Amino acid sequence: MVPSARRELRKGLSTPKVPKVPTPLNAIIAKCECDPIINVQCNGLVLREVLVDGGVGVNVMTILAMSYLGLKIDRPTSVTLKMANKRVVRPKGVISNVVITVMRVFTIVDFHVVLKEDGAYPMILGRPWLTKSHARNYWGEGYMTIGVHPNQQKVPFASFVKSSRGTSEYEDA
Repeated sequence: MVPSARRELRKGLSTPKVPKVPTPLNAIIAKCECDPIINVQCNGLVLREVLVDGGVGVNVMTILAMSYLGLKIDRPTSVTLKMANKRVVRPKGVISNVVITVMRVFTIVDFHVVLKEDGAYPMILGRPWLTKSHARNYWGEGYMTIGVHPNQQKVPFASFVKSSRGTSEYEDA
């Protein structure tokens, strides 16, 4: 092989070096992240630190949150849920037609009830709630909109800070 062709071939096969990101820039990025966490009102009570997750196919509530809100399981379920930590969980049942309010927007949804240790959040609002509430997400900007015009509401997410996820007490409104 001709030496000049060999050099060209080596250039094409070598991997380009990726520049390192300075540590201070990594710290800035981490401080700007937001969790899609909101407050939800149900039965006149406020449930704080509720996660909004568009990757979840059902709405989930812990048994502790269910008793706090004064709700009861009204039908069994045969589904199993795969949690974020890869555990497979069988819900205790389903609560149908729960009216929840987020920023004056009412939505009626069903919840699958799991044990307290199976959920890091008291409630997770998944795709069924996002669809029914007409949500539009602006994740990078730290908010979403719900409802339809003229009653559309801008819902800011909680800042990415140390939170009390999975606590056994909830605050009233």
